[in-house]
Amino acid sequence: MKKIFLLLCLITYSVQGQVGIGTDTPNTSAKLDVSATDKGFLMPRMTSSQRTAISEPANGLLVYQTNGETGFYVNVGTSDNPTWKRVNVDWIKSGDNISYTSGDISTTGSLTGGNSNTSSISGFTAKVVSITQTSTLNTEYNGKIIQSDNTNPITVTIPTGLPTGFNCTIVQMGTGQVTFSGTYLNRGGFTKTASQYAVVSIMHLGNNRIIVAGEMSN
Repeated sequence: MKKIFLLLCLITYSVQGQVGIGTDTPNTSAKLDVSATDKGFLMPRMTSSQRTAISEPANGLLVYQTNGETGFYVNVGTSDNPTWKRVNVDWIKSGDNISYTSGDISTTGSLTGGNSNTSSISGFTAKVVSITQTSTLNTEYNGKIIQSDNTNPITVTIPTGLPTGFNCTIVQMGTGQVTFSGTYLNRGGFTKTASQYAVVSIMHLGNNRIIVAGEMSN
């Protein structure tokens, strides 16, 4: 009997152009208005494989995924070429600030800020790593401070193929000099760190133009 009554109510509201559940006066801007103070709206729940198996999902279709990266997923593509995006719930907003507590953040575009004269970046520090033997630079050293505590000389090879913008700092903490090998530019034609505690910067400016400069000698 309750189902029949509910069906009649839905038909009545549909004639008016709107459907109200839990309310006799659905909002005029909503096609469906679900009103409650003690219950929620339960979205269709399914696994990732069930979600991707949906035939021709409409653009804007929303479901809740129960496995893998759980959460609400929406199809931002087309029915013929669906693209499912998870509605991100990991960002935390406090006032005008937002934060993210886990995972990696990546972008293929540009990161922009406010006025460059007053804006600042905080919470980012260069990682200090140590080398104990002759080494070849790679992308893992990008943006890092590399220290050598060796008492014997070592060689750091600068290969071709490093990405444009690659940069790192070499610090000779031990008594063993660091010799630089590879094709690079240096105003004095120097090839080694000058002495203990010498600091040398390596900067890749593109087209394999690599500057090696700082406290150096031969």
